[in-house]
Amino acid sequence: MGRRKRKSDSAYNHTPTTLLVALSGGACAFITVESTAGDAMEAWGHRRNRLPTWQIHMGSLCAWAVAFFVFLFLLEFLETGSRSTAWRSSAPWLPLSGIAALATAVHIPTVLVLIVGSVYSVWAYRRTCSARRLTGPYRGKETE
Repeated sequence: MGRRKRKSDSAYNHTPTTLLVALSGGACAFITVESTAGDAMEAWGHRRNRLPTWQIHMGSLCAWAVAFFVFLFLLEFLETGSRSTAWRSSAPWLPLSGIAALATAVHIPTVLVLIVGSVYSVWAYRRTCSARRLTGPYRGKETE
């Protein structure tokens, strides 16, 4: 009679891949807003001076953060099959959209937003990895 082998949790924890796909979805939103904002401002013409350039760029960053969060939630849900696990692993990234929205409304230097977002992203990444590791779909199940 053979010993039962337990599948490792790391075989089902594809957090870096999931985050890269969500990042590319967010990048698509960022590029779309950046490329269409200039055309929209030219179409408005006389109202062009009312919206500063920094607001357009921060609005693009906010669109990136929202799209990233939505893509991450959907990918986590598709991978794990659990809405609560998907929420626990994607919720730490939600404040990035709040930071970007605040920077869109109030002029905060871009460098400061990027530094705060980068430092916060390290914490959010660790939370996402731990949420998926603790509630993986095959946690505790033994296979032959």
